[in-house]
Amino acid sequence: MLKRFFPSESSRYKHIQNLFQRIDVDMIDRLEIFFPMWIMLAFQHYLIKSYDTIFNTIIGSDLDRYYIFSMISQDWISVINILFQSILFLWLMNKFESFGPFRSVKIDFQTNFLLFLSLYSFIGILIFGKMMIGLCLLLLVLYSLYRSDSMRSKFLSLLLTLMALILSIYQDEPILSTSAMVYLPFLITTLLFKSKEYLYYAQKYLPFILFIFLSTKELWFGFLGIGYFTFFYSYYYFTTNKKYNWLKFDSH
Repeated sequence: MLKRFFPSESSRYKHIQNLFQRIDVDMIDRLEIFFPMWIMLAFQHYLIKSYDTIFNTIIGSDLDRYYIFSMISQDWISVINILFQSILFLWLMNKFESFGPFRSVKIDFQTNFLLFLSLYSFIGILIFGKMMIGLCLLLLVLYSLYRSDSMRSKFLSLLLTLMALILSIYQDEPILSTSAMVYLPFLITTLLFKSKEYLYYAQKYLPFILFIFLSTKELWFGFLGIGYFTFFYSYYYFTTNKKYNWLKFDSH
């Protein structure tokens, strides 16, 4: 679509390219890795609306586990929360670049932040309850797949995914149980075939599958995700004239 309206040899392409090139590259890398954090924050919002948490006790809201495609005024709270935490972490990363999880050094920055995010979600268990355990395990899977391509790492990822599946089924939680079930074939394929391409699929499709099923509950998050993909697709087209390698956090 962009190639049709903005061919790389056109003046329109050059004009927009100049705008995108003004954006700091480190900030782009940091924004891109925020997508799993957005998933975590949107999932927490879903838990508040669907299950008994500390927040329900405080605000006394009615629980509804069977809603779909939510677009209500209260959802703006989560949109603002995502924006606030994204700005906060961008500031922290700029202020404390030497701190491990915030370092902009390629290769280890993405894995460090994913490990930090796993620990961050673990803290969320204390606030949002045991329903967060499954998501914490899946975030650890994502970290493990980026940390190493060894068979041990893949087996660990499979074990953690099975644990998340069993736990979410036991808790009667549909998003994580369905996501883990759909995701399992990607991990099994990665174990059976040693091609790095299958590992890349496993890395990319875990957050994408979580995003898809979470969006069936929180429609507003679906629109936020579409905005995310549209921005980065446009950014990489206009700055490198290459296809966006979506949700592949260590590809550049």
